[in-house]
Amino acid sequence: MLQPLSDDDPREVGPYRLQSRIGAGGMGIVYLGFAADNKPVAVKVPSPGLADNPEFRDRFRTEVTAAARVRGMSVAAVIDADTDGPRPWMATEYVEGRSLTEAVAQRGPFTGRLLDGLAVGLADALVAIHAAGVVHRDLKPSNILVTWDGPKVIDFGIARSSDSTSHTRTGVLIGTLVWMAPEQLRGERAGSPTDIFAWGACVAFAATGRQPFRGERPEAIAVQIMTAAPDLTGVPPALGAVLARTLDKNPARRPTATQLVAGLVGHDMVDPGETVRAAHTALAQWWSLPPTPPQAPSEQAQETFRSPTYRTRAGGEP
Repeated sequence: MLQPLSDDDPREVGPYRLQSRIGAGGMGIVYLGFAADNKPVAVKVPSPGLADNPEFRDRFRTEVTAAARVRGMSVAAVIDADTDGPRPWMATEYVEGRSLTEAVAQRGPFTGRLLDGLAVGLADALVAIHAAGVVHRDLKPSNILVTWDGPKVIDFGIARSSDSTSHTRTGVLIGTLVWMAPEQLRGERAGSPTDIFAWGACVAFAATGRQPFRGERPEAIAVQIMTAAPDLTGVPPALGAVLARTLDKNPARRPTATQLVAGLVGHDMVDPGETVRAAHTALAQWWSLPPTPPQAPSEQAQETFRSPTYRTRAGGEP
């Protein structure tokens, strides 16, 4: 939910006037701001103490650089940034929707064409991310927004270039434990197959309302991820076969994002442009949310979503 600005919040950041808080955490705050033409943006501002930390500033610069290279219909785009000022900031496309975590909790598991649309939309996001030479490394339900146009991937806080070793050292875990790939849990270098594994886990969660690897504690889930077969009970058989490949313990045996789109739409792709067009066509055919706006849903929409409102979030968790 949008929150009013506090007395300590700035009223302007760069060229943007701030109106509300979208979210806040230990790393900083995300604000709803407006450009001079009144276009809404999400402005991410790290906490003041972190801005003075050279290592964090390097991380933030890496995040902005990586995110700015990605362009795709299913990814929240970077619009503007200042990584060298006294207090760095990044402005991204404002995305209205709710997280996949919230959507599943409120409406139950996704089914039918809505599930198919989510799967192909997220695969399309990974095509764009990997084509830019970037690895997200933290794809999870809370970093996926369910919007009227389809799913949107947000928050490149720990993304990096696929040819970079910055901020990654063998034996160091970076990400969210219960959504990590086996190689991440082993502290190995994360590449594009890591995002593919996370895609499988997120789509399985959307289809069933539960994680494909379960345990009473995160550490127990990590053991399951590294040693057990995923629980895909309740996933439609055709989609389950795709998910099983993405959740393979061996990253070399997982499909690429392009191969994912091909498997989901049912035919091979000749070039990246065809892959994007096929994903967008499928998403347009399959993705359908209640047609009424979230502020005033009809009774039919309320029944479909089991929720009277959408939460508004954008630009990533701080």
